Amino acid sequence: MTFSPALRRAIIPIGILLAVGGAWGAVPAIARFAVTGGIAPMGYVFWVALGAGCLCWLICLIRGVRPSFAPAHMRYYLLSGCTRFVLAGFVMYTVLQNIPAGIVAILLGTSPLMTFVASVSLKHQKFSLRRAIGTLIGLAGILLVFVPAVGPSAALSPGWLVLGLVTPLIYAYSNITIDRSRPAGEDSMAMTAGMFTLSSVIALIASLASGQFHALWEVEFGIPEIAMFGHAAILSMCFFGLYELIRRTDATFGAQATYVTTLTGILYGMALLGERPGLVVWAAAVLVLVGVGLVNSGRRAEPGRTERGPESLRG
Repeated sequence: MTFSPALRRAIIPIGILLAVGGAWGAVPAIARFAVTGGIAPMGYVFWVALGAGCLCWLICLIRGVRPSFAPAHMRYYLLSGCTRFVLAGFVMYTVLQNIPAGIVAILLGTSPLMTFVASVSLKHQKFSLRRAIGTLIGLAGILLVFVPAVGPSAALSPGWLVLGLVTPLIYAYSNITIDRSRPAGEDSMAMTAGMFTLSSVIALIASLASGQFHALWEVEFGIPEIAMFGHAAILSMCFFGLYELIRRTDATFGAQATYVTTLTGILYGMALLGERPGLVVWAAAVLVLVGVGLVNSGRRAEPGRTERGPESLRG
């Protein structure tokens, strides 16, 4: 069966989006399992970055490409990936030590809403009443998440929930940077390898300076370490998919991967960690998803926008 070029252009981004969002949904549950099993957050960031980077470099060598470390590329790696992975990752893994993975998945679901607000504020997109309503509905969902933290049972800490919103805020900044500042004509896997290389160096320094370095040779290699490197394999493909997705579309469309992550993140938390979200959590998830759906509904390609770089997935 053959597909027309127009149909392929429509199908491929949706396929990438579902794959990236579905795989990323496993991250909160896997990371919570590892960081509550004795691995400090920044040490966790380092080994995940190193593992993901090694895998990306291997794929690059097989395909005959390699990342560039020119100043412009280093700046792009730093702004688009290192902030998203090292800083946002450290915050998320710290929060995961204190609140359930399903709740974190809902907080991550606000990334498309924040991306839209930031894009409108920076005049990268036009204001839309429907999208504004979607943002308010998503905000209502986030406020609902705080109900278990302020109710009589006080099951969650509002402080940890507020800190958890820092990660999607950084994601929104990263989405826009990936969309607007990517060096032209670069291979997505090479870009991913370069980003993880720089991230691993930064995370190594930070983990040593903070005393959070996780010396694998001094501990019994167990299930938390296996989960950590499984996370690395998942994340290498997720970042590659995200770079490729935003190259083909734009920041707002790419942020929809989190739309899938919110649902799958809750389900992974139930399957892997035995979490059982209450009705308030499910209601919050529905509001966030409806809000994201409205924010991304009716999306139109920007005038004159074309896919940048390679014309097809190269790997």
